[in-house]
Amino acid sequence: MANAYPVLNATEQAISFENQEQRLWGMLHLPHGDGPHPAVMLLHGLTSSRIESHRFYVHLARALAARGIAVLRFDFRGSGDSEGEFQDMTVPGELSDAKAGLDWMVAHPALDSARLGVAGVSMGGMVAAQLAGRNPSLIRGLALLSALADPALFATAAQQTADQTGESPLEALARDGYLLLWGYPLGMSFVQTIFEQKPVEDVKRFRGRVLIVHGSGDPTVPVQHADMYKEALGDRATLHKLDNKTHVFDEPPAERQAIELIVSWFKEVLQ
Repeated sequence: MANAYPVLNATEQAISFENQEQRLWGMLHLPHGDGPHPAVMLLHGLTSSRIESHRFYVHLARALAARGIAVLRFDFRGSGDSEGEFQDMTVPGELSDAKAGLDWMVAHPALDSARLGVAGVSMGGMVAAQLAGRNPSLIRGLALLSALADPALFATAAQQTADQTGESPLEALARDGYLLLWGYPLGMSFVQTIFEQKPVEDVKRFRGRVLIVHGSGDPTVPVQHADMYKEALGDRATLHKLDNKTHVFDEPPAERQAIELIVSWFKEVLQ
């Protein structure tokens, strides 16, 4: 597995850009050869980073770059190496970060602004759906990977936390000003705004092609979320339900299957 996704015909450059006076750090995978190149931006999930679980985004980015597709993967503010604190993170804030990343790609001379795609996993998939729906003229292809479609899932997670601690989420928010989830403090602003998000309604405004990849037994974001996106998008979307019980494709066969689907699809859509 160590050499499963080698860097072929590509360079990897640490990059940064600013949004709302804070610096975001990322990595640009740039294929060798004459550009401008088609490019894909990868949006990570909640509590994750531009590397993603088990280096999924590193592997995916290198596989895309080996097929001639540039990749930008970056840390949202408050995550990874980017400035800001996680407790201040909100979905609208991440959407703003994603738009700043998209604008950075549009302005980059080595990237083809007419052949841009966006992919997101888990909550990053929800942000990707919103971004595509609100900027349909800038994005040609959208990949939703184990993507959250209904923010009410967070109410379930909060209740599970309450069941373990014996304390209601509202009690924790009132006392501490945050709700602890997987060791990360979700601030009051996140809780106040998460249920206002309508990713399925947003993505309906996107007129390009959409790939949906989801594990049939996903324990974190149930596969029904993929069905919600597919129903909303109809023939514009291609849905692949993988026969596994992972969330971020965290078994080698599931990862390889997901990466091959994603790379082949973007190669066709961004050609």
